[in-house]
Amino acid sequence: MRRVEPTLQKSARAATPHADVERPAPRPRVPAQTRATLVEAATQLFLARGVDAPSLDAICERAGYTRGAFYVHFGSREALLDAVVEKAMADFLDAMVGEDDDVELPALVASFVGALGDARHPGTRLRASQVLEACARSPGMRVKYLALLVTARDRIAETVRRSQARGRLRADVRAEPLAELLLALVLGAQVAMQLEAPHDVAGAAGELLRLVAPTADAQTLDAGVAKNSDAPKKGAKTKKAKKKHDEPKKRRK
Repeated sequence: MRRVEPTLQKSARAATPHADVERPAPRPRVPAQTRATLVEAATQLFLARGVDAPSLDAICERAGYTRGAFYVHFGSREALLDAVVEKAMADFLDAMVGEDDDVELPALVASFVGALGDARHPGTRLRASQVLEACARSPGMRVKYLALLVTARDRIAETVRRSQARGRLRADVRAEPLAELLLALVLGAQVAMQLEAPHDVAGAAGELLRLVAPTADAQTLDAGVAKNSDAPKKGAKTKKAKKKHDEPKKRRK
């Protein structure tokens, strides 16, 4: 007598192909993790190819998610760009100012110099020009960026006042204008680095600290900020060359 059970099992397997093949576990759908992964993937591609070049499909592929998962978190590619820039700005604020309520200005300036390792925002985020481009394209992002700069200025000004109370800075220096000078130094240094223009961030920061230091502390306030170098700077003459240049030419007999 012909057995029916194997045929039924075979039909059941045919109806569900690859049912006996072990499939990899799906990526966990944790909303915060999904959003962060998409932002990180977009950041890497924007940094490597520019803001406009990477397609939405390339970003999703890099993150390991589908377009459907993308649209759960972002309404458009521009919304993703805003999130990328906002994350870069948050990293900028944390690296440049931080949350230390007891830090004094020399240590804060040292963190400025350390964070400006290249022309990008701290943490290998976007380049300064890419952030400015995003602000030009999105009025809302421009408002957020200006708010971040105000927050950074206020934190620096608070640090200035703390250092003044401890006698580390001149009492007649106004905190907010000094904070704005330091921010201008940081933003200008980012542009100079990206353009590969001559610059000396540590030296400029050290000189600024000496200008606002009490006389007794003028030699020590910028300790750990500027790094001395024996190599002459580009375009500078050595002492020997300068001496030779300054010697009057001998008249011919």
